[in-house]
Amino acid sequence: MKKASYLALCSAAFVCALAISCATAKSAVQPAPAPAPTPAPASSTQASAPAVEKADTTALDALKAKASDLRKKAFDLGLKDLLPEDYAAADKAFAEGGSEYGKDNAASAASFAEAAKGFQGVLDRGLPLLAASERKRAEDQQAAAVSKKAGDRFPELTSRADSDFEKPKASEAASDYESAIKGYRASTNAYAVLYKLCEADAVRAYISSRDLAKWDSSNWNLAETKYKASQDQFATDVKASGDSADEALLRYGVARDTGLSYYAADRKKASETERERASSIKSEVAVKDEYDNAASLYANAESSQANKDYASSSSLYDKSAQAFGTAYAHAKAKMDTAKGELDSLDAAIATKSADAQ
Repeated sequence: MKKASYLALCSAAFVCALAISCATAKSAVQPAPAPAPTPAPASSTQASAPAVEKADTTALDALKAKASDLRKKAFDLGLKDLLPEDYAAADKAFAEGGSEYGKDNAASAASFAEAAKGFQGVLDRGLPLLAASERKRAEDQQAAAVSKKAGDRFPELTSRADSDFEKPKASEAASDYESAIKGYRASTNAYAVLYKLCEADAVRAYISSRDLAKWDSSNWNLAETKYKASQDQFATDVKASGDSADEALLRYGVARDTGLSYYAADRKKASETERERASSIKSEVAVKDEYDNAASLYANAESSQANKDYASSSSLYDKSAQAFGTAYAHAKAKMDTAKGELDSLDAAIATKSADAQ
């Protein structure tokens, strides 16, 4: 009994030892886990790539800004219209630079460089041409002011404008074309103001000569204020001076037209008075052609008045009044001659009758 138990115990121990041995052997066969991969050291090129890209973008942005500034300058000066083909070629390169930006920066940089060169060429070629063109424009405006007698009407202002006009001429001679262009444009504006002031002065004189201001004192007074303001502003602010001259012209025009409308009505009455006087002695019969001519002038005056052409209607009413007066005088002369002949005839008859008795 004890012997059997002992044998069973030994057998169990053997089985257990065998199981442990198999497990150990299996564990020895399993491969060791692979070590975590060590990151490869970054190459010097990879490490510096972001810095290079940043430097390239900065240079590209500077090139783009340069081309953009030259483009704006050429456009603002009006060279797009003066040299359209050259400007268009440079503008095309500029657009291509923008299209390639961020996609192919090398191509973008080449296009912006080409654009900058093209716009600079537009400026180099266009500025002398533009200066000459602006000088011609200023000279034409000066001639227009002279034709309005600006030197006689506004001698001090004209002297100032002429003096200022010499400055851009000196700049152009020194190849400072941008200063010349700016100066020529200022002179053009100054002579334009002088031209407007001369026109305002002419309307003002017309109103005064016919005493028309009394019919529209409000607009007349406003015009007078702006007329003076324009002259006062001329030396310091040509734009404001021009605005005041425009306002003066407008107000004088309204005052003139209002006054002429009343004046035309007054002249119509005068013509009608002469017409009635001519008709009272049958001028339409005695001097038909003259009367008909006067009546035609009167009809034309009415037509002009209806169309609000008061200056023409007033003149025509005055002419018709004069024509009716002439018709009256000639008709009266005929009537007096006829009356004289009748009186002579009556006297002769009376004498002959007395002799017969």
